[in-house]
Amino acid sequence: MPSSPGTHAPVRATAAVRTPSARPSAKTASDACYSRPPASGDIYLRMITPGIQWTAQELGGGWTWNVTEGKCLTSVQMMMATAPLGTGDCTQAGYVADNPGYDVNAAVAPPLKRVAAHAGPGC
Repeated sequence: MPSSPGTHAPVRATAAVRTPSARPSAKTASDACYSRPPASGDIYLRMITPGIQWTAQELGGGWTWNVTEGKCLTSVQMMMATAPLGTGDCTQAGYVADNPGYDVNAAVAPPLKRVAAHAGPGC
């Protein structure tokens, strides 16, 4: 169809076709967090809640993704960020290497010789 002055011939639009990328997708921030090398050695966690004796457990010293804060935390940081903060609650963390001979299986968890961090009004 011929064009007259001031008019243009119709243009046919074509859709761009995208093909899936061959490269792998980028890691999420939480994936990157969990793939970090250990942050520290293992830790002891000692806790008390009103009406319950002191309890303890041993945890790994790796990294953990805190969904609420949207950031990567060490085991100690995560335990402090999620510690109960009610009246009388106390959470203590100490490194296994700094507390030789600690008995995490004692009926009533003994005090840690060296506390790296603590949270709660009962501490």
